[in-house]
Amino acid sequence: MMDISGLIKKKVVLWLIGSFGVVGIAIVLVVLLLVFVLIGSLVSIRDSSALEGIKVPANTMFDVPSSLLPIYLQAENDAVSWGRLAAIHKVMTNFGTEPTRRIDTLGTLGFPRFLWERYKTDGDRDGRVDPDNPYDAILSLAHYFRLSTLDKDAALENLLLNAEEASLVRIKESEYVSALIMPQNWLWPVTGYLRLSSPYGFRIDPITGIAGTFHNGIDIPAPRGTPVVVIQDGKVLEVTSSSSGYGKLIRVQHDSGIQSLYGHLSKIGVKRGQQVLRGAVIGWVGSTGKSTGPHLHLTLTQNGQSFDPLIFWMEQ
Repeated sequence: MMDISGLIKKKVVLWLIGSFGVVGIAIVLVVLLLVFVLIGSLVSIRDSSALEGIKVPANTMFDVPSSLLPIYLQAENDAVSWGRLAAIHKVMTNFGTEPTRRIDTLGTLGFPRFLWERYKTDGDRDGRVDPDNPYDAILSLAHYFRLSTLDKDAALENLLLNAEEASLVRIKESEYVSALIMPQNWLWPVTGYLRLSSPYGFRIDPITGIAGTFHNGIDIPAPRGTPVVVIQDGKVLEVTSSSSGYGKLIRVQHDSGIQSLYGHLSKIGVKRGQQVLRGAVIGWVGSTGKSTGPHLHLTLTQNGQSFDPLIFWMEQ
């Protein structure tokens, strides 16, 4: 049996080509292409205008690899700051990317051989102590400072055997520690970007313009693609991708009934059920969902009730 509907469609297409001609069809396609380009430009303008007048902090000095930051934070103890541990590895090996000037070291991060046997520890508890394993290397370094009978500066100089490098470590430690906002052990989620575009509480809705709309979190503007770190150890409860609301979002469960929600992400870097350590990169800043430009929306709740996240960071 002849396909009548298909024949009719074919005749309609031929009629359109005949009416407009090949040149006319080409013009229509070019116009459509220009429309799409214009829409893209408007989106870009909208995203950048959301950051207009917002000072972007100079955070280029913060070069601690995102894969190592959670380990440094975990390794910190009362004898050594996470910043000193990171600064030592920056100065000695540039976080394992360059060879150390000393020949008596083990592993890519450069642990002195004469100290390794005494202070080595199984950082990730996998049953093996490996100087090339960053967990083992970093936790062993922290273990050295905690057990050393020397004072902090003497322990540093004993480790490096180089006064110039010890001085560089102190400078770098100061830079690293000042770059992370972490009072009460809760870490600011976007390193280097501190200004809020919208605080917690009632506001005028930026999309609808309706006054008296309750905003149950804080908005932190930052360039699209800026890493977002989890503010405390926890378990990923929810990973959602949506074109409305908070767009791409992550929800993490912490102790004491506290949950954190990270919204409007451009990309998600964790899975539901995953355990995450404070400082781990879980996603990247974006403008998905109901958003007027690239920023991170952070909501904190305790036992289901939202509260102002700045309660953790008001000191700084």
